[in-house]
Amino acid sequence: MLDFLRKLGNTQIGGSKRFRYTCPYCFDGFNKYKFQCINKRCPGGGSFVFDVAKMTDGGRKAECPKCHQPSFKRVCPFCENDLPESTLDGQNCIISIVGSRSSGKSHFIGVIIHELIKRIAPQINNGSFEGFGDSLERYKKVFENNLYQACQQLELTRSGINNVNVSLPYIFNYKFRSEKDKKIKCYTFVFFDTAGEDLNDIGTMSTVNKYICKSSGIIFLLDPMGIPGLVSKLDSGWVLRASGGGVIGTSADDIITRVSQLIRSEQGLSETDKIKIPVAAVFSKYDAFESIIPEELTTIKNPSPHCKEGRFIDADAKAVDSEIRALLNEWGANAFTSQLENNYEKYSYFTVSSLGLNNNPSSGRIKEPHPHRIEDPMLWLMSIGGKLQ
Repeated sequence: MLDFLRKLGNTQIGGSKRFRYTCPYCFDGFNKYKFQCINKRCPGGGSFVFDVAKMTDGGRKAECPKCHQPSFKRVCPFCENDLPESTLDGQNCIISIVGSRSSGKSHFIGVIIHELIKRIAPQINNGSFEGFGDSLERYKKVFENNLYQACQQLELTRSGINNVNVSLPYIFNYKFRSEKDKKIKCYTFVFFDTAGEDLNDIGTMSTVNKYICKSSGIIFLLDPMGIPGLVSKLDSGWVLRASGGGVIGTSADDIITRVSQLIRSEQGLSETDKIKIPVAAVFSKYDAFESIIPEELTTIKNPSPHCKEGRFIDADAKAVDSEIRALLNEWGANAFTSQLENNYEKYSYFTVSSLGLNNNPSSGRIKEPHPHRIEDPMLWLMSIGGKLQ
């Protein structure tokens, strides 16, 4: 597991090797971090940030020039947020989750983090998924309390243009004991909940969504309610509920065009160079079209087997990919599939239901989420370059 997580963590972060570190909050690159004094009686104030010429304890500690007390708190030289130790070891795993306005990004993030904490990390490798800084507190307030306590569907994410707090990432440390040397390893995973409207303009994306260019992997949520060939086969009432009141966001192929343009511009790629960031193309809201899936497509109907087996099963992922490709072809979504083929070096198709089957009432009240195959795209991204062991 260590080998493929290291490879994923180092995949195209920043698109440049000029910088040694990339901040998981502001995504600026830098070669030297700063320290923040933790002495509340320091003459420089309780949050005095300082640069030092000399560090001790392998760069983990420095003396405050104001109060001469030691500090272990390392921060970004630009945004001055705390830096996880795994970030400084080059093990950021920035996961960008993008999609149109009603593709279900918030529900996906809210449920996948819950599942990583409670089920996926412990079952795959006896690992733990732990919040960094205030991420767990913010996650519980925004997602956990609504989805699992109040049993309420989430509201649409606000734009990050004028709301700084909305654009703060959710940062978690994935810890596990290496099978090779029996030591505890740690990787930093960074998640964003981006408003669909922030993906409608390339200028806005370059400011609000610049993390996309620093990604280790992209989960692209495809709203099935935006595919006319699929919608025509569904009951009109079901479509109204599944589309969030009948509002269809920007088409998936339009968004993938802008995402690709943004990455190419940031990384200095030509139009003929394929982007190396792996993409999990995820058909969201599986519950909306489950009833019309042909009988012969059995894999996507079955529960995900990875956690039960305690390992990533590549054959299952390939079967899911093949079945989704068949459905997309049948429903005339060729514009989207062509975009992925022509722009990305590595991609695979998935389908998920974040809330679970029969759990999308029009009243806004839901049952506790029981997701269908929500772990598949994350585990596939983590498996790039190796196998889960």
